[in-house]
Amino acid sequence: MLASKSAAAILLLCLCLSAAVTASTKKNITVLLLATKYDSVGHQVVSPLELLQATFDVAMQHPAVLQALGHSIQLVKQPEDFPCEHVASIRELMALKCKQHESSTGVQPRLITGLLCSYSINNVFLYYKHSIDTFISTGALSGSLDRYDLIRVGTTGKGIFDTMQSVMTNLGGWKRLFFINRRKSVVATDGRPSYFLDLFQCQFVEKVFEFNFKQNMSYMYESMTLDSQIDEDLKLNITDELYRKILLERVGNKLAVVVLCADPDTVREIMIKAQELGFINGEYVFFNIDLFSSEKLTLQPWRRENDTHERNEKAARAYRALMTITLRKPSSPEYRNFSQQVKSIAKSKYNFTYPEEEVNSFVGAFHDAVILYALAINDTVYEHGFEGIANGSLITEKMKNRTFEGITGTVSINANGDRDADYSLLDMDKNTRNFVVVAHYYGNRQKYELVPGKEIDWYNEDNLPPRDIPKCGFDYSMCKQDLSKVATYAVVVLLVLICVLSVVIAVIYRKLRLESELHAMNWRIPWSELEPMERIAAGRRTSESGKDLQQQDEEPEQSQPHRHHQHRGQSHQKRTDSVRILFGNSHNEGSTSKKNRDEKKHQNDQHSGAAAEEMSLVSVDTIAGVPLSQIPVTQLFTKTAYYKGALVALKPLSLRNKRIEVTNKLLMEVKRVKDLTSDNVIRFIGACLDAPNECLVSEYCPKGSLQDVLENDNLNLDWMFKFSLMLDICRGMIYLHHNFGSHGNLKSSNCLVDSRFSLKIADFGLQSLRGTKDYKDKEDAEYSSYRRQFYDKLWTAPELLRNPTPPPEGTKEGDVYSFAIICQEIIYRRGVFFISDYDFPEPQEIVEKVKEISNQMYRPTLDAETNDPDQERSEALINTVRNCWQEDPAARPSFNSIKSRISRFNKDAESGNILDNLLKRMEQYSNNLESLVAKRTDLYLEEKKKAENLLYCMLPKSVATTLLRGESVTAEWFDSVTIYFSDICGFTALSSESTPLEVVTLLNDLYTLFDRIIEQYDCYKVETIGDAYMVVSGLPMRNGILHAREISRMALSFLQNIYSFKIRHKPDVQLKLRIGINSGPVCAGVVGLKMPRYCLFGDTVNTASRMESNGLPLKIHISSFTHEILEEIGGFVTTARGEVEMKGKGKQLTYWLHGEGDSIVDPVVSNGSLNQ
Repeated sequence: MLASKSAAAILLLCLCLSAAVTASTKKNITVLLLATKYDSVGHQVVSPLELLQATFDVAMQHPAVLQALGHSIQLVKQPEDFPCEHVASIRELMALKCKQHESSTGVQPRLITGLLCSYSINNVFLYYKHSIDTFISTGALSGSLDRYDLIRVGTTGKGIFDTMQSVMTNLGGWKRLFFINRRKSVVATDGRPSYFLDLFQCQFVEKVFEFNFKQNMSYMYESMTLDSQIDEDLKLNITDELYRKILLERVGNKLAVVVLCADPDTVREIMIKAQELGFINGEYVFFNIDLFSSEKLTLQPWRRENDTHERNEKAARAYRALMTITLRKPSSPEYRNFSQQVKSIAKSKYNFTYPEEEVNSFVGAFHDAVILYALAINDTVYEHGFEGIANGSLITEKMKNRTFEGITGTVSINANGDRDADYSLLDMDKNTRNFVVVAHYYGNRQKYELVPGKEIDWYNEDNLPPRDIPKCGFDYSMCKQDLSKVATYAVVVLLVLICVLSVVIAVIYRKLRLESELHAMNWRIPWSELEPMERIAAGRRTSESGKDLQQQDEEPEQSQPHRHHQHRGQSHQKRTDSVRILFGNSHNEGSTSKKNRDEKKHQNDQHSGAAAEEMSLVSVDTIAGVPLSQIPVTQLFTKTAYYKGALVALKPLSLRNKRIEVTNKLLMEVKRVKDLTSDNVIRFIGACLDAPNECLVSEYCPKGSLQDVLENDNLNLDWMFKFSLMLDICRGMIYLHHNFGSHGNLKSSNCLVDSRFSLKIADFGLQSLRGTKDYKDKEDAEYSSYRRQFYDKLWTAPELLRNPTPPPEGTKEGDVYSFAIICQEIIYRRGVFFISDYDFPEPQEIVEKVKEISNQMYRPTLDAETNDPDQERSEALINTVRNCWQEDPAARPSFNSIKSRISRFNKDAESGNILDNLLKRMEQYSNNLESLVAKRTDLYLEEKKKAENLLYCMLPKSVATTLLRGESVTAEWFDSVTIYFSDICGFTALSSESTPLEVVTLLNDLYTLFDRIIEQYDCYKVETIGDAYMVVSGLPMRNGILHAREISRMALSFLQNIYSFKIRHKPDVQLKLRIGINSGPVCAGVVGLKMPRYCLFGDTVNTASRMESNGLPLKIHISSFTHEILEEIGGFVTTARGEVEMKGKGKQLTYWLHGEGDSIVDPVVSNGSLNQ
């Protein structure tokens, strides 16, 4: 009746909206039905695809569905075999996606439903979460799916746990139980694996039970998986013996409640073994979790037709101590009619015959899932119009916190989108031996109710539930007669004496052991054991000077920060006093003059962003196994060495030539520091006391200090990252304050970041070893250490600044103040004590103002403009930091309180486990590195291209290409080439009348002109030396006899352009070019490695040079060999010059080249003989 009223109301509501909906464009909502083919329990198929399609067709007739969807549904059918297995389901999803792209419609599903298998659901959700609006499942037991925006209208693991807990509380008040499950695939008689049972039911039930029962300390919970036990006991190869061991050793004398989750045959064998071992005596109770079996299978689960009568009888007696928890099965007439209708459609339309009388509850749940979706569609249309259907998240929210009458009864969906399902408790009727329902658990009301007229058979005389622990105990030890009073007193006295004696012995042993450890001084490390890499050691032992560590510490810093904070966006200079203070004030630069330092500083100020990036990627060198002074100036973070194969950090000690006296106080202090173990506190390894290289040895953090991280503009720190850094500081300081004491020197340079971006606190304790810092006098202009002492106090609390003799270990309240200054650094990333309305105040000025006692505290800038998108969180953070740097130390909060507040700011990071938070940090760092690598790759490719272009300019293209491929270029013989030589007549005199810059400009203009002309011909410029210019044609690519033509045309072009060439500083002077050309054989090859040149060798080169030197200004002088080739080619105008005496050659017949065809560049004299 209620269902009819609800449907009528929904129909009326939808009719009211029909006009608006009809007026708009219809929208198809594609529903993707996925079903696993082999999701069976025993022989029952739970939800095959054919049955789901029939159920979907029945649901289509519901009034709410008809009104909401009408004929706008397009059914996308999944292939039958959608596996319940991780990898196979991914393959099937990819195939389905391809099928959707290849289809003619290309319709994207809007709703996915049907699946029961948690493995498949997880993959489907992750695969479609960015493209599918709504996910509805009728199963999904896995607790890992709780975090997904998934609607579950079937059962959940949490619902099973609530039912089990309610049953235990209401039946016997039990608090102790043993859970036995079997997860491995059980093969049915037809060879199909029952994935649904092993992967869907027991595995996730086990996880939910373990998580929830172990969270509640009032429960004693133990569990065991049979599969792993069978694997370990393969030698037995007999499950009967295994069950015997389990019942006797794990259950017998410990627990009275046993919960089973396995296939029916395994449950039956365990119960038979329990009967044989005497566990069926009323003092033990067994529960079987079987959510999905049909009524036929649950009626007499103890019976097997293929087993003997004797074993069936034994199983029947054993099952009297067993109760079954299952999903509550609907029994209404509407459900029976629904079952017949679904079976009929499945048979007639999809050729599928369902073997059971009624369909199981999961089919009904699927029907209710469609109705639930339709109701959400109706509400969405009513509130947001028809266009609201496109908002899948809105529809999903409409399905939450909803109760309606479905085919399976009252359907209640909670705020998480999970149905509060109902469950039934079945017990054997001792008369009929059939399992009947004796109680129900109603999930929406969270109430356990007995079925009227039904009674549970407890299989004991009083018919009462067994106790958690029997009255006399499992072994009757609680019912034995008491010992006599004398014996009791004697035992008590003896025990007291033993305890006292044990305590005394323990105290003495601990004291002796402590003294032994102290005097053993295993923390002392000889300098010889601090070993470098061999190549670094070898290189530095022969090249570096032998100054010791103490001398080096007294040397000045090469550069000091001009400002103690910087604005974001500026390419800032790395602060040597901050990057080298990670393990102390260790400097490695040699003494330099003030002028050199000023020049270095000016260069650093002019660095571009790329230069700053380069600084951030400089690798850290290790020291040589010789005095520590042999550290290179390129080191960024700290001195390092290898100790026992691990890279460690070294901090030099400022002893000022004092001898270290090893006292008990020092030994105790070292032991306290060495015993500290925390993820957020640096690990102290030991100390080297060998003069002059005294230093502390500790864990090395490759990312540098927090100060380095904040100064690195390449690293983008979001607010999750910033809060994580603050929380790491809080955790480290909480550990120190609880296990050690105050820090006393907390600052960003003493907060180190390891390779996993976990922050660690450093530089605490060991005051007698560290000594005091030696700051230089103010009058010493060569040093900036005087200024440095005030810079180091920027993190110090005002009460400690006012104290003339502050405690070296500081105070806990002072540490809180220092933490506030660090937080301000993290928020703004503009350096320590950043003040927005004051341009770079000096550290001394800041320290003096902080020390002053006034009504107005002097603190760095801290306002609401923190770039945090969450304004409420930003204000809360500001208030927290301000509380931490209050003037009154007693008003400052503790680190426990600070951590609690910051944890609320960073709920996303704190809600996950340590691995999740670490992965988030590493993912952000990886993204930053990827961006930086991409930028560097572009720069590299650009420089590579420039280098290649330069190589192509220096060498012939074919030769350069060969060298770029890494191949060698061998010298080659060329039978015939033409070589061009030219120089400028009177160049020496012209140079003497010109400035060097004018000469360079002249040659640049001339050769630029020549280079443009050469590009038009098959020629290669070999080299230019001063005013000499050499060009060749015919190599390295041979061109027959055309080389003479190419060179001749080029020479004519040169001569033609030289007439119009103007010298900038002497425009009236005509530049006189003298050209010589010769043809013949040469040998050519690449000479040199660092600056390779393509050189020509042979007499042809010498002759060409002689032709130029014996020529005349503004004339082209060619040899007879060239003349012969030009005559063979034809078209060139030449005249015979006659025989010319040439050095080393004697008299040679030579010619003048005047032009080609009608184009005469050099006019022919009247008495010359013309050759054309």
